[in-house]
Amino acid sequence: MWSLEEANLKIARLREMPYGTGRTAAAEFIARTIENEGPEQKLPEALLELVEAYVFGTPNPASFATFSQLLRLWDTHPEYFSEHDGRTLFWQFKWVTGDLAAWPQISQQQARGLLDEMRQRYTLAGFSTAAVDRAEYMWAGHLGLDEEAERWRAIWLAHGEDEMDCGSCKIGGTLREYVVAGEFEQAVALGAPTEDLCNREPANSHRQLALAYLHLGDGEAAGRQLARAQATSGGHYDPDDLGMEFEILARGGQLHAALDLLAAHGQRALQLEGDPGDNRGFLRYLVAGLAWTVEEQRQLPTHLHQADTLGELYDWAVQQSVPLAHAFDERAGNRRFTESLEAAQQEPRLADLVVVSEKNTGLNLSTGTRAHGAAQPVADQRGAASIKHDGDTDPYVTADGFLAAGDLVQAAHWYERAGEAREEAGQLMEAGIAFADAAQSLAQLLERPRAFELFERAWELLLAGGAPARLLLAVLAARGQMAELLGQYEGLEAAVLAARARAEAEHNQLEQADAEPWQVGAAAALVTHADDLLARLYAAEGKYYDAAQLAGEVAKTYEQAGQSARCGAALLLAGQCARDAGQSTQAAKFLEGAVAALDAAQCKESKAKALNLLIEMLNKTGQTHRVQDLLDGLL
Repeated sequence: MWSLEEANLKIARLREMPYGTGRTAAAEFIARTIENEGPEQKLPEALLELVEAYVFGTPNPASFATFSQLLRLWDTHPEYFSEHDGRTLFWQFKWVTGDLAAWPQISQQQARGLLDEMRQRYTLAGFSTAAVDRAEYMWAGHLGLDEEAERWRAIWLAHGEDEMDCGSCKIGGTLREYVVAGEFEQAVALGAPTEDLCNREPANSHRQLALAYLHLGDGEAAGRQLARAQATSGGHYDPDDLGMEFEILARGGQLHAALDLLAAHGQRALQLEGDPGDNRGFLRYLVAGLAWTVEEQRQLPTHLHQADTLGELYDWAVQQSVPLAHAFDERAGNRRFTESLEAAQQEPRLADLVVVSEKNTGLNLSTGTRAHGAAQPVADQRGAASIKHDGDTDPYVTADGFLAAGDLVQAAHWYERAGEAREEAGQLMEAGIAFADAAQSLAQLLERPRAFELFERAWELLLAGGAPARLLLAVLAARGQMAELLGQYEGLEAAVLAARARAEAEHNQLEQADAEPWQVGAAAALVTHADDLLARLYAAEGKYYDAAQLAGEVAKTYEQAGQSARCGAALLLAGQCARDAGQSTQAAKFLEGAVAALDAAQCKESKAKALNLLIEMLNKTGQTHRVQDLLDGLL
């Protein structure tokens, strides 16, 4: 049995984990262990953590049974609940009743029983019924009982502010109602909440406002609201958030950005790993976002595993939506969910969305990543190279000025002008740098085909101009991103191998010249960086076996160099690719190593991803006993 101190420590470590498979499995392990072995007074806290893990991480109807267990424990052992635990129990009542709408297998009779019990318990505990009245309003609205819903809404709003009712969610919910009802001017007038914020707000409200502004024809204001939503969401996307942003981007004419969003954040949503309500809503957003253009751009590549083309993605979303809509219709006793899907298939294109770009951009020497925030153009990585034309200002300086001001269109134009001037003057490496910066500016503007062309031109000039391996690899990392987005990998493997050869030659020269150890080490790191790029290229091309083997070797090199974060990232890639290659045993080994390395490097998000994948793989291959041992060690 754990001591109180040990149980407290494990629960504290659990709370540090991001939501997902790993946190849910850890919460289940802790609750199960305390229930079976004690200390029993920690059981309420453990079960509350498990409900939270289910609601926000891995949707599971078991959340209802777990919450029922908590209620029984509250009745039989109220002394186990601290004051904070008791308030959390009643706060979670709102989560659980809110999830009634998400599971169509829960009958109206069962839902009525839980809502009635919520009212009774709130009254006995001395709370107002504001939260209960809101739950009644949401449930009636879900079923399409409009008059009943409006009656409950009036009762709920009459309470005013309440300690058990989230003020920011009240504003966000009202905004959503305005947008759904087509009352866009009222939505804009209300605005987003600015205080009493929570895990959903104000990001949710900014998304609603973005859609409202699009309907009103103001693409610039919509772009600003979308940027604020992304800035306040913390990078976390549940299916509803992801789907709504997809619809905003797609109906605003930013199809490539919408598909990029799915590629970057939609793996689980596209695998329909949410609850049925989440899945239905997410799919409807996809249908609404693509309906206006599906016939014209049916063959547009998506670069998604679920569908190769836009038309296939749309058809898949509709096909998956139909049975879900029918299931919810059956419970509601009407056709409102089928009618909602049919309406989504008729949604038109809206105003042109103006995507807000970051002011600075540039290439980054870290593997496979683009710099963000205060990143600098390539020229700043090797010292400025300027040429003058008859006393006129160097176009590179002009481009830098536009970049600093956030005008990427003009920056791209002047960087390209600078590249042409340098190439004409025979300054090949400097010309390649300028073209690379032009390409990166265009990439930020989502002008991908042109950006890809300029990256290729930059590469050829840099190679011919004798550019050091560091610059070659920086450009190849950015070029590789464009290649993956466009699905155009031809010539990239040869380019990476050429850069690797140059890095290896530089390393050998430094060794022969008895250079300082740090210089030799930095040159060797570039060789590893090239191998890392090559492994990621193999993964993008679907060469999973080759990618797994190479990434595993790269990880060993990073480990020897004491670079835990890079080692963990390489092992995570190796594990994913080994899994996709059907090598479950090797994949588990790689992923276990990734978890350990990323834990040592304190990379919480990446560690959580590796842990989620490892637990899912162990469960699918019948190795659930190893999950408990793994979690026991981590906690």
